[in-house]
Amino acid sequence: MTTACDEKYIELKPISSCRREVEVAMVEMLVSLQKRGWSAAELALALADASEDLVMLIATKSLRPN
Repeated sequence: MTTACDEKYIELKPISSCRREVEVAMVEMLVSLQKRGWSAAELALALADASEDLVMLIATKSLRPN
């Protein structure tokens, strides 16, 4: 579930199927990597950095004329 806050209420919205599948795969990957000795903090930072890099790559590519 995701939330959207307003002054008077919080709206709950279902997460998309894609988001749900990504989260399941991500948790499986993180559990596997923790078993290899990586800490949750190291993994969270690496995942955030990699995600940011991907978003920037996609944004840059979509701005180029075809």
